[in-house]
Amino acid sequence: MNNSAITEINFYLAPRKRIVAKNSKKFKRIYSKTGILNTRVVFGKEDVIDLAAKAYQKIKNKKNIDAIIFVTQTPRYLLPSCSCIMQDKLGLNKGIFTMDINMGCSGFLHGLSVSDALISKGIAKKIMLICSDTYSKYMNKQNNNKFIFSDAASAIIIEKSKKKKINNFIFGTDGSNHESIIIKHVNNKKQFYMNGPAVYGFTTNTIPKLIEKFNKKYNKNIASYKKIFLHQASKIVLETIVQKFPKKYKEKFYIGLKNIGNTTSSSIPISIKKCLIKKDIKHGDKILICGFGVGLSWGIANLTI
Repeated sequence: MNNSAITEINFYLAPRKRIVAKNSKKFKRIYSKTGILNTRVVFGKEDVIDLAAKAYQKIKNKKNIDAIIFVTQTPRYLLPSCSCIMQDKLGLNKGIFTMDINMGCSGFLHGLSVSDALISKGIAKKIMLICSDTYSKYMNKQNNNKFIFSDAASAIIIEKSKKKKINNFIFGTDGSNHESIIIKHVNNKKQFYMNGPAVYGFTTNTIPKLIEKFNKKYNKNIASYKKIFLHQASKIVLETIVQKFPKKYKEKFYIGLKNIGNTTSSSIPISIKKCLIKKDIKHGDKILICGFGVGLSWGIANLTI
């Protein structure tokens, strides 16, 4: 059985900023709950493929990639897959494994587990895991979710490693609540909809219990981790989760969506990269990651970064 490790992370945020007028009552209400000052929006026909290509260009170690996993719920086409298009766009070898994963805010965890499995079985040695979404394309001017979600992409290199750095996983799904976050046809147009209170209730009840279950199963505790990276959903969601743990561990939980917004499946890799840049964490540190949202679905894992 082969081991795997994340060896590089980078990301690209859509260039256009959507800002709520700071003197408006709407801004005060939205900011108090979300903690988000602005969100990022693609220009014109720019899509997930374009964002992913720009995230890829920021990766330094591009040689010998033998698999692409593309996590998105806003693909360019229903078919073919984005990963197939990326193989050609990036000029990679044709003898390559490609796969799309249709998952949202927990998608990075799903992509990471599949990457680990491919390397473990010897199918791939070096994987480009891409997370990319453009929810803005499904929100009209009246949809206040446009002040929460940002268009972005992340590119993560996962390689065969001498040491096991991608460790334990737990996943879960509650499809009975699938309509809580959904893109559906409204007046012949595809529109994004989110039941905020329902999602808040699900998250703040499920995730603290999930963390406790994970730590108990794998003989860990909050003190075991240098940093804890939750999906960056919103300020109120993150702060409510953090409050369910002892105050002395508050600083272990990363919150950093103020000028970025909720970047769906990219939020955890973006958070990790920003902490590496700021030297809040370093290679060799043990971290906990947890994604949750669309599906409804969730996943948690511990890594050595």
